[in-house]
Amino acid sequence: MHGLKSTGRAALYAILAVLAFTLPSHAQSGQSGTKILVLPFAVNTASDQKGIAASLPGILAENLRREGIAVATEKPTGPMDDQTARKLAAAAKATHALYGSVSQIGETLSIDGRLVPASDGAPLSVFAQAKEVMQLEPAAKELAGKVRGLLVTGDAIVDVAVEGNQILDKDVIILKAKTQVGQPYDPKSVNDDLKRLFETGYFDDVQIRLENVPGGKKLVFVVKEKPRIQAIGVIGSGEVDQDKILETMSTKAGSILNLKVLAEDLEKIRELYRKDGFYKTEVNYELEQTDPRIARLNIIVKEPKKLYIREVKIEGVSKVDADELHDELSTSERRFWSWVTGSGVLKEEMLERDAAAIENFYANRGYVDIKVGQPDVEYGDDGITVVFRVNEGDRYKVGKVTFSGDLLMDNDALLQIIKLDQLAEEGAYFDRSVVRDDLNLLTEIYGDLGYAFAQADVDLMKNDAEKSIDVAYTINKGRRVYIRRVQIEGNDKTRDNVIRREMRLADGDLFSGNKVRRSNERLDRLDYFEKVDIETVPTENPTEVDLKVKVKDKNTGAFSLGAGYSTYDSVFFGGSVEERNLFGKGYNAKFQGMLSGTSSRFILSLMNPRFNDTNLTTGISLYNLYKKYDDYSKETVGGKLTFGYPLGEYTLLSWAYRLDRYRIFNTNWYPSSVIANSEGTHWSSSLTAEIDRDTTDSSTRPTKGTKNTLSLEYAGGILQGSDDFIRPTITSNYFHPLPWDLVFHWRGSASVLFNNGGGDIPVFERFYLGGIENVRGYEQNKISPQDPRTGERIGGRAMFFTNIETIYPISKSNGIWGLVFFDAGNSWAEHTDMDWDLYKAVGAGIRWYSPMGLIRVEYGYGLDADRQNLWPHQIGFSMGQSF
Repeated sequence: MHGLKSTGRAALYAILAVLAFTLPSHAQSGQSGTKILVLPFAVNTASDQKGIAASLPGILAENLRREGIAVATEKPTGPMDDQTARKLAAAAKATHALYGSVSQIGETLSIDGRLVPASDGAPLSVFAQAKEVMQLEPAAKELAGKVRGLLVTGDAIVDVAVEGNQILDKDVIILKAKTQVGQPYDPKSVNDDLKRLFETGYFDDVQIRLENVPGGKKLVFVVKEKPRIQAIGVIGSGEVDQDKILETMSTKAGSILNLKVLAEDLEKIRELYRKDGFYKTEVNYELEQTDPRIARLNIIVKEPKKLYIREVKIEGVSKVDADELHDELSTSERRFWSWVTGSGVLKEEMLERDAAAIENFYANRGYVDIKVGQPDVEYGDDGITVVFRVNEGDRYKVGKVTFSGDLLMDNDALLQIIKLDQLAEEGAYFDRSVVRDDLNLLTEIYGDLGYAFAQADVDLMKNDAEKSIDVAYTINKGRRVYIRRVQIEGNDKTRDNVIRREMRLADGDLFSGNKVRRSNERLDRLDYFEKVDIETVPTENPTEVDLKVKVKDKNTGAFSLGAGYSTYDSVFFGGSVEERNLFGKGYNAKFQGMLSGTSSRFILSLMNPRFNDTNLTTGISLYNLYKKYDDYSKETVGGKLTFGYPLGEYTLLSWAYRLDRYRIFNTNWYPSSVIANSEGTHWSSSLTAEIDRDTTDSSTRPTKGTKNTLSLEYAGGILQGSDDFIRPTITSNYFHPLPWDLVFHWRGSASVLFNNGGGDIPVFERFYLGGIENVRGYEQNKISPQDPRTGERIGGRAMFFTNIETIYPISKSNGIWGLVFFDAGNSWAEHTDMDWDLYKAVGAGIRWYSPMGLIRVEYGYGLDADRQNLWPHQIGFSMGQSF
């Protein structure tokens, strides 16, 4: 294609050159002794259009001759200006010289000419425009005609003036007109300028006066300005804040009244009210004037009763479940919970989306002839009624499924990839969403084989007699392509290497659609960017493509101070300073502190996710912690070194060494032996190895995938220290999307503590359950074995808990989700005591992903609370910064 374009341009330049020397000549003596020297025009165009430079002066010269003007041409070297052109015209015994420039803006060519007298006199400007290079010759003819008008008729505009303006600057008015000094007088253009000035909205009247003056004509715009707005007031607004109304308006105090802009402002105000449910709001204006030059603008608002959606009707429904169809709509009636969800307020931009949702609902159930009319909105005194009208048509089943085109696999292999054939085997009804998914699957399979531009299409053939649809998939694989170059743009902060190391494709690799998608996922999970887009760009070589990675850096630094509440720490005050992309290298540095009545935490951490651009993750953290438990207090000073290395695409192997100096104090007078043995100052030295596999689709709000963790902590023994134990732990999470945007979540965790040579296991290392993080419905850390002598909870050496949740959206736009759950778990004194007699609980809750962070309110009812005389009703609540 590029070669064809180049060939076409070369042919065009040749034609233009021939035109310049073969047009019929009408050379004759110039009128009134006029003779013009045509000089070269500077060319500011794309490199492949430079050929117009050679043809334009010749075309201009011939058109000037046809206008009856004597012409001479010359091709001097060097830059051109008015003084040089004047000297060249005098040397050629011409009265004037014509030179200028040709500039390209998109496909448009602008010809700007300078007509310079050989003797003293002001240069004149002439201008013409060609919408494309093919129209260059007509544009040159137009330019020649304007030159003749300037020289032969003497109708040049030598002055442009403004009268009657008191507020707007003269130059501002003149700039809005196209007629300028140095141009030929054109009655049509002047009349257009008059209309243009009047349509700006700043004038009550605009007139034009033309005066004959030496050398040409003087153009005078006589204007009568609208008054200046001295102040703006709002009358009648109660439901919408006046400051918000004034902020919305483009009309401001001190500006000239512009009725066109004001009309737009009034509509903006009406839209403000519509968004809040006031659909019949009347908005007008009035002017208060004691001086014709100054006015006060009053916005008059008549607020009606607030209207909510009273009813949503879908007429013509007889073959599907009407309730299911209503569930597909974002437009819904006002309910008692609407103050949270925002439902019941009409959003007109969503009506078209809802009509499409109805159509998709039917088409995905075999009704391929479904027709949905334009929604009707009826505004009544007591509410709004929205009506959708449908024509269902007949229902069709899936017939034959075939393939054609560039087939890289046999028919059986392709049928294993798609899903529509299963519907055909089952005699099920046609489902358009399955066809759409099949097309994506086929394109992805070919893309993974290197065919970056593979296309899959479908042909649907209805059999009205049998009420079935035969489906034919056609595949065009295109060429197999390789990656020529990975280009990165938009990263003002993040360094290129940080982005490239997340890419699964590099220069020279065979294209893979799956690796492009995975690269996009990995860049998204960094959470360094507001936007990530990987574009496949064709090159001159049909077997190569470029990958253009376009990102937009986001603010990765955070400073917070605030307060919060949790059922674990009660009221707390804290703050943090964090940079998740330090120096643009991807380092994570954070300091956080928290103080409450029962605890304090101060943690400083630094993590490098890719040490020296390798796959090795390194990190260090230092901390000072204090916590008051029911039966003792603990303070800790320590640090931890962490390392990690990926095993494949989704699995991470990590290990960490921890060294703590801690003190147990404030014990009871006669504590349990487990607590007594932990009392005093000790050192803890441990090493933890962990394997984590994460295939979820989001690090914050996953909807599908799994996250499994297996860890082993080794303390004491050859590592020395006061604590000797071995702790294996397994934790598993499973997420699965359900219909209606529901998400099923299961989590399970189990762990056991073993002695490592001698000594008792510290009381705080043992297992305690209960609370919002594991078994809801029970108090924090209350599920624990008790000392038979003192009744103190001393923790278990084995534990298990599980959570089963169904998560559903309450308001996606506001980040509000609800859930119902079933929890079960227990902590046992020894692993040999595990009898699976679990503490069970049920409950529900709300999670809000707010600007302040995650806020959780979850109520649990402990079904087995009476076993330890525990209170069965527990509300777990946490908000604010997590520490």
